Amino acid sequence: PGNILDEINDRLIRIENMLVSYGDFIGKIKDVKKSNPNNLMAKHFDTGYFNQLSAELQERLEKICRSGVENPDSGMGCYAMQPDDYDVFQPYLDKVIRDYHKIAGEVQHVTNWDLESVKDKLPEGGKLDLTKLGLGTTSMRVRVGRN
Repeated sequence: PGNILDEINDRLIRIENMLVSYGDFIGKIKDVKKSNPNNLMAKHFDTGYFNQLSAELQERLEKICRSGVENPDSGMGCYAMQPDDYDVFQPYLDKVIRDYHKIAGEVQHVTNWDLESVKDKLPEGGKLDLTKLGLGTTSMRVRVGRN
């Protein structure tokens, strides 16, 4: 078992190293914020939020924001790297996404799969059969974006 003072010293050294390594990064974000106020990454970056994250999460958020630092004229400036980034970094990314889509206040999207309102536009039987249009077997790709 190690001495408690040695453990505390090791932790402080790790914290100091993180602050030094991210100090330049945060400084660059501040520069981008001044020179490119439309860069949403920089506009919504909160140093206090960043500093309260664990070292692992700071590294992930740095990767999310790196594009906006390297390309300060980018309108967005940040990109999720992993699917759960939207949940993990919700306090930050929600502000960026709302600003990008110009969403004010609380919004709750409700998907309506009821075809009743468009039934007059559907083919008989409610199904579109492309073979009846002479197209044969057709492959289809559906793209879904998260808002």
